[in-house]
Amino acid sequence: MRRLLLCLGLSATLGAQVSLRVVAVERQGLPPYEEGDRSYRLDGGRNRGLRVGDRMLVKRPGEARAFGHFWVTGVSMDQASARFVPVLDHSPMKGDLAILEVLKWMPPTSRLEVDPLPLIPGPSSKIEAPPREGVLFFLPQRPELSLAGLKKLETWVEQWGTEGRWMIQVPAAKALKPALQKQRAETLMAALRALGIAQVKLETTPRVAESKYDPAWIRHWE
Repeated sequence: MRRLLLCLGLSATLGAQVSLRVVAVERQGLPPYEEGDRSYRLDGGRNRGLRVGDRMLVKRPGEARAFGHFWVTGVSMDQASARFVPVLDHSPMKGDLAILEVLKWMPPTSRLEVDPLPLIPGPSSKIEAPPREGVLFFLPQRPELSLAGLKKLETWVEQWGTEGRWMIQVPAAKALKPALQKQRAETLMAALRALGIAQVKLETTPRVAESKYDPAWIRHWE
C-alpha cells in the first residue's frame, strides 16, 4: 500500500461538496523515485472543512470513475497529510480532482473534543496484564505523522489485532500548545480508526522521553 503526503493550500468556505484540484506533484528523496515518495498539493485545506479521518476520491477531470482515494491523517490550517490507496493502475497528476467522500459503511463520529484531556479511570482491584506498547515521534510543532510513523501503526495493528482495548498518550509539555496536543491526539485516533480500530481512548498519565522529537505512545490490552 502506497503512502503519500497530501499538502493543502488555503481556499474558500466549504460548500455542498468539497472538490479540490491537484496543483502540484512533488518528488522526495533521491532517484530512483518510488511511488510512496511523492507528495501532492491541493488547492484547499481546513478552510474547506477537511478533518482527520476524511476520505477523498481521486478522479481525472471529465471521468466519472475514481482511480483511488486519499485518507487524511493530519490537518492544519494550510496543509494535511494523507495516504493514497489506488483502485486502478493510476497515480494522481497535476489537474486531477480530489472529492471529499462520506463513508456510508462507517458509523458516524463526532469531532474529538479534548480540551481539557479526559482522565483515565482509577485503578481496578483486578490484576491486569501489562499492555503492549509502542512509541511514535512527532516533528517539533507539527501535528501530522510521518510515513514511518504510519508504517509503525500498521505493523502494530497487524501484530496485535483490532480487538482488545486501545489507548494513546500524548504528553503535555511547556513548549507544546494545547491546540497542537489536541491535533496530535486527533491524528493518532483517526489513523487507528482507518486501520480498523473501533474505539480508542486518551490516557493522560505523565511520561517523558529523551529525544529532540515529541513522543506519543500507543498502548494495547488483550
